[in-house]
Amino acid sequence: MKKIKLLTLATLGIASIGLLAACSSKDNSSSKSTDKVTTVTVATSAASVPYEYSENGKMTGFEYDILKAADKDMKDYKFEFKVYEDSAILAALDGGRAQIAANNFGKTKARSEKYLFSYPVCQGIDAIFSTSKENITKISQLAGKTTEIPAGTNYGDMFESWNKNHPDKKIDVKYSQRPLADRLSAIASGQIDFLFASKAPAENLIRQHAITGLVDTVPTDLNKQSEFKTYDYFILDNSQTKLQKDLNAELKKLYENGTLKELSEKYFHDSHIPAADQFK
Repeated sequence: MKKIKLLTLATLGIASIGLLAACSSKDNSSSKSTDKVTTVTVATSAASVPYEYSENGKMTGFEYDILKAADKDMKDYKFEFKVYEDSAILAALDGGRAQIAANNFGKTKARSEKYLFSYPVCQGIDAIFSTSKENITKISQLAGKTTEIPAGTNYGDMFESWNKNHPDKKIDVKYSQRPLADRLSAIASGQIDFLFASKAPAENLIRQHAITGLVDTVPTDLNKQSEFKTYDYFILDNSQTKLQKDLNAELKKLYENGTLKELSEKYFHDSHIPAADQFK
């Protein structure tokens, strides 16, 4: 009887060890399954050359490639891109349909109060567009000239700042919601004198719409006029503080390892990345 009891106890002990091991294995398995990858929707354009656009049915572009490179290294996230009309991109953030907006965005006071911003990924490459007869090449030549911009853009803040700081050299600013192509045509038809716009997308629209009689120049006195210096950013839903921190950390890595410079040279044929102090 004593031997039988001992054998029974031994058998129960082994069974208990096996059960504990099984439970431990199950716990480990459960732990791994809870390692969640967060899906992030990026609202973007498919026609903002060279920032984000569709070519032969595939998305590409400077900002698109930056986010793809970031996504590859940000293991806790998966970026999914969804194309919207330009006017609906920020509305996708507002409606909770996206967490990041990418479309060559500048920073404005109003946007800063409503959204979060990434580190800048590019120093704005802006040019003055005017008729070949006017051929405006300097910011100092804009005094008394008429331009037209959409409300709520960084260009609006820029001209307001200029007019406030230079009351004797004010620029006549009109606001409208006309697309950039229509505003470029308005220069050619004499409705306005100039536009200060992102160089590559505007030049692309001039080619697409066969707008004639225009010239563009990066202002020769740009470095003397701080109001006209711009940067491009990704915009985030204002609840995405962790995503903003993680994305900024990755953008800093891409700056330090040369990826941002390589992509700038690929798409702009020159390095237009911000200085190191912008990644702090």
